[in-house]
Amino acid sequence: MDESNNLEETIIDRAIDGDENAYRYLLEKYKSFAYTVAFRIVKNGEDAEEVVQDAFVKAFKNMRKFSRSVKFSTWLYRIVYNTSLTSLRGRRIILDSLEEPESYELEIHDDYANGFEKLIRKDKITYLNRAISNLSEVESLVVTLYYTNECSIVEIGQITGWNTSTIKTRLYRARQNLYTALHHLLKHELNELK
Repeated sequence: MDESNNLEETIIDRAIDGDENAYRYLLEKYKSFAYTVAFRIVKNGEDAEEVVQDAFVKAFKNMRKFSRSVKFSTWLYRIVYNTSLTSLRGRRIILDSLEEPESYELEIHDDYANGFEKLIRKDKITYLNRAISNLSEVESLVVTLYYTNECSIVEIGQITGWNTSTIKTRLYRARQNLYTALHHLLKHELNELK
């Protein structure tokens, strides 16, 4: 086990014992991607924030139930996923919302020497996020977990409760629909340049 894993294990132990600083550390470390998972399901920024708050409260109240048979992040994202689904059922949110995520964006690192390269990368990220927002909540979630958070198929199964073949099928369909959405977006943009 490397040093960062040892540090996180220590922090988790402290959180289980009720240490508020340990809670704060875990919250800061995981809140951004927790928001992304929630947003991909509820499709609304304010509702996603509320889901994340509820999920963290549930997680912290149940820290003693964390068995360490999975990674902490997987356990936490499972709680976020379930809380998101409960939110959808409870509020009957319209799932076709066109609202885009407000606080989650892929980072553009400053190690690009050329400003033009940064602009191109930012445009690619913008189009990718727009295309992902056009996917169904299931497809946008599976794409986000697999590509953005680099979760394995097994971890996605642990988070969502889906079996391996379901995940692979949804990932395959999501890729196809993402390709179609990108093609449509970029075709539209090219037509505007003419």
